[in-house]
Amino acid sequence: MLAVADSGKQRSFRVIAARWWRQPDQFEWLSGYFQARGLAAPTRRLMALVSVALVGMPLGLLPTPVHHSPVSTIIVACSAAVGLGYATIWWRGWPSRRQSLSMIACGGLVAIATLLSAEPVQALMSSTGLVVLSAYLGFFHSIRAAVLSIAAALFIGGVLALRVAAVAPDTALASTGFWVLVEVCVALPLAIAIVVRTLGADVVRSDHDSLTGVLNRRAFYQRVVALLTAPSSALRLVVIVIDLDKFKQLNDTFGHYAGDQALTAVGWALRHANTATAIIGRAGGEEFIVVDCLSQQDAEALPERLRADIAALPHPITASVGAAIVALSTVTDPSASITNLVRTADAAMYHAKRNGGNQVHTRRPDS
Repeated sequence: MLAVADSGKQRSFRVIAARWWRQPDQFEWLSGYFQARGLAAPTRRLMALVSVALVGMPLGLLPTPVHHSPVSTIIVACSAAVGLGYATIWWRGWPSRRQSLSMIACGGLVAIATLLSAEPVQALMSSTGLVVLSAYLGFFHSIRAAVLSIAAALFIGGVLALRVAAVAPDTALASTGFWVLVEVCVALPLAIAIVVRTLGADVVRSDHDSLTGVLNRRAFYQRVVALLTAPSSALRLVVIVIDLDKFKQLNDTFGHYAGDQALTAVGWALRHANTATAIIGRAGGEEFIVVDCLSQQDAEALPERLRADIAALPHPITASVGAAIVALSTVTDPSASITNLVRTADAAMYHAKRNGGNQVHTRRPDS
């Protein structure tokens, strides 16, 4: 019996560990969280300072009495330049997920600079600075990125510790330096990743409608305003209002449980029919709102695709869909613009409903 229990615990641990490992990158929701709560500006300044801290690590390897090779000096200079570049990106605005992840390049250059350093003790001390990169990845990105960064830092620390042991009179300095690296580079990033994930789970629960799984009204508008802070002339903004047809009749005929099942199915259909950038909310009752930034062709096609997906559900329900499509570059005041576009899409939805329902009506205010 004990063996069976232990086996069950091991399987449970493996399942939890695998689920933890597969968790998606958290950059998008964390960025939206900071922007929606007015914390984007101070966070950007803090991240700029973190990037500047990466500059100090490689530069600290240069002022030694030991002669450095030209290659080592060039790599140190490049890593410092990359760190300054990322400091500039963060200072000027919020980076994209790809720009944020590419900060790994700075950490890679720092790692190479420490390995090429002619002074092994100083290189081992400087390698502890790689915790900055691991902690950054644990905070903004996935646990996988943080763990891979930690593994790279430990490998580099191990190599440098062996170099120190080869030249030092005893191995105490090498072992102490390596274990300091282990404690700092493992404990801090993992602790940050766990705390952020735990807070993220609470944020997700508080922002989502429990029945349909889409955003509640408050969270929806916060996310949309954050989305519209960086307009691009290459995209179209599409705002879609969806109202289920004859929903009261469904409740009266089959009961409220059937109505709840239909709402749950519609929430599922909307989440699976949209792109990764779509913001989906429940406005209340049987009304939903979808906002996305897409190419002209995709923006025009999305409302009809959503109507068809709802009609195809195994529930006796259809939807009237209204859409408003404008160039994203025309959005100057996010709050006022989204209010006006929702009003326009809502009017288009009622036009579709008056014409019999289960159809789409689109308006283009800027054309």
